[in-house]
Amino acid sequence: MEHNAKKTSKKSAFSIFLFISAIIVAILGVALLVANIYLYITSVNQAVAQGYAVATVRKAYVPSQLLPGIFQPIALYGGIALLLLAAGKISDKVSKCLTVLTKKEICDNVTHEYCEDQTDQDVADVENIETTNPEEISNETQKNID
Repeated sequence: MEHNAKKTSKKSAFSIFLFISAIIVAILGVALLVANIYLYITSVNQAVAQGYAVATVRKAYVPSQLLPGIFQPIALYGGIALLLLAAGKISDKVSKCLTVLTKKEICDNVTHEYCEDQTDQDVADVENIETTNPEEISNETQKNID
């Protein structure tokens, strides 16, 4: 017996929304990272133009401006993007599991009563297999082979 079930399942709209949101947040994080580095370079150039030594300016600005300007976008925006990506993957897997569990794909072109009868028959077959003695099964297979 053959059922017309879909081989591939599409991603849910919510999963796609989460993936797109993760991409947008990651792009915003990269943009903020570039802006912070540009701000650091501009600040160093302005201080050097005012007559301060480059080494002194860098020594002061690296821990106070550059490092926080790098770590904040990576940690904050990168973390949010990873969380959205993970939530999208989890949502995708849950929607696939729920799709498999529904009888709609299994009984797509079959009437509901036939599907219930087939399910009852499958349960009865499993019960018969569980109650049958393993020696009887091997004896029956030997008879069928001979």
